[in-house]
Amino acid sequence: MQARFPGFRFTLSGKADGYGDKVRFSWALGPDGEKDMIKGTDFAVLEGGRLKSVTGFLDKVPAGA
Repeated sequence: MQARFPGFRFTLSGKADGYGDKVRFSWALGPDGEKDMIKGTDFAVLEGGRLKSVTGFLDKVPAGA
């Protein structure tokens, strides 16, 4: 992502929540210091304290993307 979107920054939106070995968190991506252009939510499964899988959803994308 850093190579494709130089100068963009990921930020956590709200608090991550989870149960057992699963965690859900929302994030935003956009140019540093400007309004977020892309928003998403990811669901992760942990195994032994490490990421086993991540499923991501895009909640907001720019028109034409």
